[in-house]
Amino acid sequence: MQAENMVEFERVSFAYGKKRVLKDFSFAVPKGGRICFFGASGCGKSTVLRLACGLEKPGDGTVYLGSKNIRMSFQEDRLLPFLTVRENVTMFASEKDADEVLSRLGLSEAINEYPARLSGGMARRASLARALAGDADIYIFDEPFGGLDEENIRRAAALINERTAGKTVLSVLHDRSHAAMIGCEIIEMKRIRSLS
Repeated sequence: MQAENMVEFERVSFAYGKKRVLKDFSFAVPKGGRICFFGASGCGKSTVLRLACGLEKPGDGTVYLGSKNIRMSFQEDRLLPFLTVRENVTMFASEKDADEVLSRLGLSEAINEYPARLSGGMARRASLARALAGDADIYIFDEPFGGLDEENIRRAAALINERTAGKTVLSVLHDRSHAAMIGCEIIEMKRIRSLS
């Protein structure tokens, strides 16, 4: 392990039961590095992100994190249904910061709405706002632009770049142009055989 790396996987293997998704997978991201994982469905992209934020533990190998101050935007919106949009975001940030991020994402008119009243794109942006409000050392984004039109993708990408400047970013995206928008280097992943 290199001390200057903020995230490092060393020969990591992982399986869901008999379905192996990672085998001897290694990569390293220095402080301030920005990585995007690409590959076919089922090749382990989201699993890498879950391992990086501690939601899963490797079957073999080592996951090193240079900080536990991590923020993540999940593939699912995961907004708490009994809280308003603003309340969902202020769980992790001041009201002032939450309102600023929500405004930048075009959600000023929806801050007092509950998740059930949001469109899919609005819920996606609210989830992203929750990850971007406040401060962290490592930011993890799992398909942050899913369901957004191009205007909102540009708006969200600009805010990601601003709020994560100088910080480490791990992401999963499906469009290489979107990876370029947030300055990510690409790591290609391949599906591996399941356990026999």
